[in-house]
Amino acid sequence: MTPWRWFQAVSFQIIWPTTVLGGNQWLMLPLCILLLHFILSPCWQKDLQIMVLALIGIATDMALMQLGVFIFSEWPFWLLVLWFAFVLNFGHSLAFLRRLHILWLILIGAAGGCYAYLASWKLGAVELPLGLWNTSSILLVLWAIIFPLLVKADLYIREKPQ
Repeated sequence: MTPWRWFQAVSFQIIWPTTVLGGNQWLMLPLCILLLHFILSPCWQKDLQIMVLALIGIATDMALMQLGVFIFSEWPFWLLVLWFAFVLNFGHSLAFLRRLHILWLILIGAAGGCYAYLASWKLGAVELPLGLWNTSSILLVLWAIIFPLLVKADLYIREKPQ
């Protein structure tokens, strides 16, 4: 793995806990890391285009908030930053996912997506008024769809001529 991919992978491992634990109060650090991403990225123009994919996750999370699946103590600006940082991984540290069969992407998405939200719940970033099992069921289904979609959409955007 190149130094750039290491930076990109490690930076997300800083962004995730900073946003989940620090909420809106700690946004400056993840925003600075995102800025550094674009300064260092060998393909920052494509990365900018990829940012539109975050809207899929943001729209899904906003819908889940409106439906009462999630409750946040304050409006989660940090969640927007987290989504922007997350989608950038597909073209860099998570590029290997492109080679996986769709069934693997579905399984990884269902398990990983559900795990991330449940970890956020355990860390106090979100409340789950529908309870653990109902929320987990919803997240498993949604992430089984969203994750493969994001991987394939990232590949499409990155391979599209400018």
